[in-house]
Amino acid sequence: MNKDRGCDFKMIGKESETYVVVTRTTPHRRGEYQVELGDAQGNLYEFSVHEETMLDYRLVVGKELDEQTFRALEASKDYGAAYSYAVGILARRMYTEKELRQKLVNRETNEGVIEEVVTKLFQLDLLNDDAFARTFIEEQVRMGKKSQRRIVSDLYAKGVADKLIDRHLGLFDQEAETGAMKREIEKAYERFSRKELSDFELKNKVIQAVGRKGFDFYEMDRQYGYFIEDLEVDI
Repeated sequence: MNKDRGCDFKMIGKESETYVVVTRTTPHRRGEYQVELGDAQGNLYEFSVHEETMLDYRLVVGKELDEQTFRALEASKDYGAAYSYAVGILARRMYTEKELRQKLVNRETNEGVIEEVVTKLFQLDLLNDDAFARTFIEEQVRMGKKSQRRIVSDLYAKGVADKLIDRHLGLFDQEAETGAMKREIEKAYERFSRKELSDFELKNKVIQAVGRKGFDFYEMDRQYGYFIEDLEVDI
């Protein structure tokens, strides 16, 4: 009796005579099952399917599959693998639709399969760009290291739609952003003041470093002036 793991299903007799029987099912990884199929020649084929596929095709021991069902099951393997992968990474952290699609493309997933997986994840609310935008803004504001402009730019880069970003602009706090800018100016000044720089060079270095976080130039210039004044008073 021959056994082939991960077979591509091309070893089964003539097309008109093809049929297989489910000979064994075993829980594999979370949400997946290992299914063993046997053909008329006594060959066994083992592969993994998602639990949804198990239910859709009622894959129980002794179940006979005709040619059409067999080929459909073959196609569903890719969906099961892609879906399990997507659910796994979403369990670790949130992704936007654009990010998730790119992850699946990087795995050379078929475009049709990607559409099926994304549609299913939206239906289950496991993929939600609106919730992502809200959570992302809240986390970034709490960390206090980036400006509103930079946070919004990051969301655009992640593929979040304008209307979803606009919906959560109220989460930004101008006073908190000014406080974040002051802290970044202080950190950058402390780092660059250790070097032999003129006052002009030092200011440029600090403004450039803080500016990379998306803060407004004129406000940075103003806050830097206040910071230097406070330093001179302390001295």
